[in-house]
Amino acid sequence: MSRNRGSSGAGAHDGSVTLSDLLAEPELSVQAVTTPADSAKVIRYVYPTELVDPSNYLRGEELVVSVGVPVHDKPVADIRRYVADLVEHGVTALLIGLGDLFAELPTELVEACRAHGLALLTLAPGVPFRRIVDWIDERRIAERTVDARERDLGALLRWFVAGTLGVGPLENALAGYGLAGFPVMVCAFPLELHDEVHPLVDEYPGAVAILEEQLLVLCAGDAAFASALAESHLICGISVAQNAQAMAHAIPEALEALREAVRRRHVVRIDDVSTLEGLLAAVPKVRLVPFIHRLVVPLVDHDARAGTGLLPSLQVFLQPGNDIGTAAAKLYVHVNTLRNRLAKVADLTGANPLDEDDRVRFRIAIWAASTMGTIKSAEPEQVPSLR
Repeated sequence: MSRNRGSSGAGAHDGSVTLSDLLAEPELSVQAVTTPADSAKVIRYVYPTELVDPSNYLRGEELVVSVGVPVHDKPVADIRRYVADLVEHGVTALLIGLGDLFAELPTELVEACRAHGLALLTLAPGVPFRRIVDWIDERRIAERTVDARERDLGALLRWFVAGTLGVGPLENALAGYGLAGFPVMVCAFPLELHDEVHPLVDEYPGAVAILEEQLLVLCAGDAAFASALAESHLICGISVAQNAQAMAHAIPEALEALREAVRRRHVVRIDDVSTLEGLLAAVPKVRLVPFIHRLVVPLVDHDARAGTGLLPSLQVFLQPGNDIGTAAAKLYVHVNTLRNRLAKVADLTGANPLDEDDRVRFRIAIWAASTMGTIKSAEPEQVPSLR
């Protein structure tokens, strides 16, 4: 799997570089004179300047590089003002190239940076600033390339699960990641854990895919990886695909296990999930399509034409513990308005939202439509529970 910086100050593969990245690269010959308070601070821009006041050109998170003209032979007050201005405008660090004006940095500059909490770095004599600029550009391009690959794989997996892509392209993609053999563990994580996930999974062969709100890791069924994952205390939902075709239900299963993992705050396997959602995740999508076509599509079409809000009203009504009065209050409508909407739902679909059997069918249809992308997933409090 592609390596990630694992730095908390930068999003995974967003093209940014951190102070710790810069200081850890021996070929750059960069040294820290004042210890950074936060080595995970992001460097988004490199700004070479000899201006005494570069404020108009600063956007924040810069690495300001200079041979030292702004502080050379300047009074202490001017040096302090220069450093304070950089800090005020969100500069990440000041780097001084040694050899032109300074063999070593003025004590006044070091003390000013330390007092204001600004990371002060030096570049060895004879090393051009261009080396740092090129290195950061290369890192940025490489990270964004990885990000594009992860998003492309995520799109391919979504199309496959939705039934709009055959198994051949998936098999080719998996083979390209060294996953031609099966079984394959399908691990779903919250997207915000991207940085924490990479240091763990990068040690094993596999692939990372970005969905809209989740991160999928596909990894060979390796006992060492499973053990490391269990010890990581990361929130994760796990399923296993015995072959490429089985990925069509293993991915929804992993996502369903993730929902339970978020609730329990630890790793959850699909076998541990005893909910209707978990059962539905294992059902072939072709079996659920009729539910969508009969019970959801008519509502979506009618809402698009008339702006009636039938589907959102139904979703709120189907929330656990909601009767018509409670649902109407949440929707900020009169009870009779909601009754009329539910009656219209029954007219359009032939299923009565007030009948318990039909309520279950509606819940199945809405879950399937959300999973397949027919309708947008609502916020948790707006999604009808299936329990």
